[in-house]
Amino acid sequence: MVQSLEILIATMFRTDFSFLEEIFSKNKHFSNYNILIVNQTNEDKLLHSDYDNIRVINSYERGSPASRNLAIRNAKHDICLMADDDIVYEEGFDTTILKAYEAQPQASFISFEAVNEHGGLYANYPSRGKHTKSSLRTIYTIVISFKRELFKEHQVYFNHFFGVGSLFKGETEIMFLRNAFDKGLPMYHENKTIVMHADDSSGRHLGSDEAFYARSAAACRFYGNLSYIWLLKYTLFTLRKGYITIGEFISKMKIGMQGISKYKSLARSGEIDKIHGD
Repeated sequence: MVQSLEILIATMFRTDFSFLEEIFSKNKHFSNYNILIVNQTNEDKLLHSDYDNIRVINSYERGSPASRNLAIRNAKHDICLMADDDIVYEEGFDTTILKAYEAQPQASFISFEAVNEHGGLYANYPSRGKHTKSSLRTIYTIVISFKRELFKEHQVYFNHFFGVGSLFKGETEIMFLRNAFDKGLPMYHENKTIVMHADDSSGRHLGSDEAFYARSAAACRFYGNLSYIWLLKYTLFTLRKGYITIGEFISKMKIGMQGISKYKSLARSGEIDKIHGD
């Protein structure tokens, strides 16, 4: 069965399609692809499409989870590919993705690989095969693809509280991926490069206050009260790697504990697992 691919792009304040030219510069013109753009914007900066294959949703919400979830809810094609507005797709990326699903028809999700502007791998990716809880940690949004119907059927969406513009400004991908993994969906990794992204990400600033707050909250989701032990190990790790100084040790621990406390509060209220936007 021939499957179709749809690219779900999150962006902000766009009024024209010039940004798409760079994204697809190594491939055919962007009008040849099925694209759904969620443009978080204001009423005076709207994006409109005259192309049959390109749909636009101008949204007045804020936050990356809201943008991603709106795209998932409105996608129409068989395979969805998550995307940002500052990437460049490798030549033939769409064929690479569709062939991977043909080779692994049992897969509900396949991650691929990205390179940085110097040609090096963007992350320390796992070997080809089925994902584990640990291997999912290496996966960033721009290499995520999945079968639309299966993810909608199992209510796999991005957590409203984790991501840029949210309460916990990080851990976006792992919360989304573990949502799918914990529901038993078959998830695989393919060692093929599909995209380039500059080697900078807020998710890599491991010693920042935001990282401590968000990662500790996510640890509470995965480990419960053992998240306090996780926090101690994480703080020691960031100290050893030079991401924080010895003088920051106590303050970073306190920020992490605040993240854990906030997550517990949201969990008790039932808010943390609600699917927003319905």
